[in-house]
Amino acid sequence: MSIRGRKVLTITVPILIVTALALGAGVEAWVRWRWDPLKGSPGFFQSDPMRRQRLAPGYTGWFAGVPVHINSLGFRDDREYSLEKGPSTFRILVLGDSVTFGHGSVAEHTYPFLFEQKLKAWRPDVDWQVWNLAVPGYNTSQELAHLLQVGPVYKPDLVIIGFFDNDLIENYDVEPSGRIQSAVAYLKSFLRRYLYSVELYRRVYLTLAWKLAGTDEYHKRVEHLAVEDELLANMRQVNGLNEQQLTPVDRFTDDQVQTMVCVGGQKPNPTVIDSLQRDSGFAPWLRAVRRLQALNRSGAYRLVFFLNITPPVCPNTDTFYDGGTAAINRFFLNTFSDGVPTVSTYDELRHRRPSQMPNACCHAIGNTNLVKAEVLFDFLRDRVLPAASGR
Repeated sequence: MSIRGRKVLTITVPILIVTALALGAGVEAWVRWRWDPLKGSPGFFQSDPMRRQRLAPGYTGWFAGVPVHINSLGFRDDREYSLEKGPSTFRILVLGDSVTFGHGSVAEHTYPFLFEQKLKAWRPDVDWQVWNLAVPGYNTSQELAHLLQVGPVYKPDLVIIGFFDNDLIENYDVEPSGRIQSAVAYLKSFLRRYLYSVELYRRVYLTLAWKLAGTDEYHKRVEHLAVEDELLANMRQVNGLNEQQLTPVDRFTDDQVQTMVCVGGQKPNPTVIDSLQRDSGFAPWLRAVRRLQALNRSGAYRLVFFLNITPPVCPNTDTFYDGGTAAINRFFLNTFSDGVPTVSTYDELRHRRPSQMPNACCHAIGNTNLVKAEVLFDFLRDRVLPAASGR
């Protein structure tokens, strides 16, 4: 080796290493100094080679204005669990997006948690474990990938897939990840941890990612994910807010619902189902649904689809109405229920007052989540759980 080459090895390389270490330490110190401790630890998400993103185990902070804790297994829960199941344990995994996760909802009023409380009151002799594995921003392909990754380890007795209509967006064919993809995902997670509160990252990278995104649907899906300032805003005592409370609510009878007339509401569009199926995102979404159904048919997992579908509110009234959404609800019920038990919130919400169902259209909180838990519990108790539990 030449003298010049030896100088590079003995002088330049060590300098570069020391510089990199000093830079990393400086970034860490700067992040610690800049970060508001009320927001918890930087880095709510980590990158994942199959799912694109996942929740960061051990995260404690705020998300969408409410306190959030991600346990060591990587899902939203203040409790820690052993992977080993006891003789009376019945483990239910609930997968979904931000609607199931509880965007804007305190943890004890998310519908998976309320559903678990109903199970425990019904059969206290069973060790019910309802794990809310939902991740904000997920679509059906990511939920499929999630199940394929964690199912063999978690060994669920039942899997519930929560569906919301924007789950049709940005689906893809799920394939096993290789070493390179895994390494890249690890690097992205590392960088996210340190760039989370960096002004340059927020103002330049996220803005460019937004502007260069290919579809308006993508914008809608990630609009609550892209800007950390919005996610972590409104830090307050949310438990005391009226909309977070579980209060007595009214219920219309079947006869009342059938005789309701909405003056000024939208008329049914007979082409909406055909348009939905012609959309470019429909085919990859349907392939993900069919793969989930195949897992159920093969006996790999016992699945249930839970459709979070809400009718529109009749203008200037305190009632929900059809407006063509009943046909959409039937379409999704028929699509999902091919060999898999499927239930929707649609019919029950038609019997409720919108004023008593906060955020029913999207990120439900309070009473709306209680109604969802009741719909899910009643359906599973009568149609699924006796056969699934064998108890």
